[in-house]
Amino acid sequence: MTTNDPERAMTWTALLGKWTEFAQSALALPDDDEGGRLKEAVPAIITLQAVTHACAELGDLDPDERALGADKADMLIKKNAGELNRIWTGEVMPEAVVELVEDARLALAAATQGGWEWVVEAEAIIAHHPSEMLEALVVSGFTGDLFLPTPGVPIFEHAPAAFARGIEPDSDIGAMLFELVPAFLEGVGDAEPVPIARQTYRQFDFSKGGPVRDLVQPMDATLTPGQPLLIPAILSGEVQPISLPIPGAEHQKPLPVEFEA
Repeated sequence: MTTNDPERAMTWTALLGKWTEFAQSALALPDDDEGGRLKEAVPAIITLQAVTHACAELGDLDPDERALGADKADMLIKKNAGELNRIWTGEVMPEAVVELVEDARLALAAATQGGWEWVVEAEAIIAHHPSEMLEALVVSGFTGDLFLPTPGVPIFEHAPAAFARGIEPDSDIGAMLFELVPAFLEGVGDAEPVPIARQTYRQFDFSKGGPVRDLVQPMDATLTPGQPLLIPAILSGEVQPISLPIPGAEHQKPLPVEFEA
């Protein structure tokens, strides 16, 4: 993190002042029982707060530095959460301390998994093969990730139809992406910021003759049955292999779209 921006420098200076004040006030705590645990936990608490704040600026880094920063943040969260668990072994950890750990984890997730999502507003959309759009994005300098619908497969109203991360919305490449995706996927709304990527799974009940619903879940959900409808089109700036549309897939009748957290 650099502090060439005066506003950022002031923010970090203000936080440093608060952390210094917090550390000094902890010196007055008794050395036994809860006071002693809180005093011992000060370094871990301050580190987790710093990680939470720094994660909000990961998107300002170059891709290689962003990945390194995310790995370091993950390491610091695990290390200091483990230290807090050690300090409160056999005791109930204060809710405020638990929230500090969760805030850091959520901040890292938002910085590494969050991005921009396009949702279907029409009754259904069917995407064709995106090769031309992907080539244009990569040639223009897109270095993030982009997920798009499986070519030729209908995606129904309210379901996520595309997801992108690793972009600055105010940049030229961000403006290009926000223009190209809705033009390619006619029938989606404007891009909206989301804290985590979502996937749509087409689920089947062959006793009823085929697909019965589309289930929307976080993309990192495990063991979700069904056919994922969004596929990686670009990963870290590299175009991925995408198959041609499957003949007949476009005739899928509308399905209910359901959501699980």
